[in-house]
Amino acid sequence: MTRKLRQTRKGTALITVLVCMGFTTSIILGWVHVSLNMRRSLRRDQQLVQTHWLLEAGIQQGLQNIQSNKNYEGELITLSQPLSNLDRAAIEIEILPATDPLKTKRMKVIATIQKNGSNAETGTMRSITLELTQ
Repeated sequence: MTRKLRQTRKGTALITVLVCMGFTTSIILGWVHVSLNMRRSLRRDQQLVQTHWLLEAGIQQGLQNIQSNKNYEGELITLSQPLSNLDRAAIEIEILPATDPLKTKRMKVIATIQKNGSNAETGTMRSITLELTQ
């Protein structure tokens, strides 16, 4: 009878340890999942900020070129050395004709960054269209 009781206690202890290990593992996996999501979110936010500043640079470049050359029609600027964490950074500037004779030309600027490969999910694009005054 004592032998059977000892085996039951060993089995109970083993099951208790396994349940605790399962619980601990699920908590650790939850933390890993949360930290990976936070990392992705921070990377996405960083890319949005980088693209914003690239867009601002494109606006300034376009305005400067329009002032110096009235026949300026736009350009595509690809950064030869983008930031270390980017594979590609480009600014597309396009001068659009006036939609109405009473209105002025418009400038469309598109900033694009591509991060680590050509996967569309790793790229960020921002654009703006501005009306130009004479």
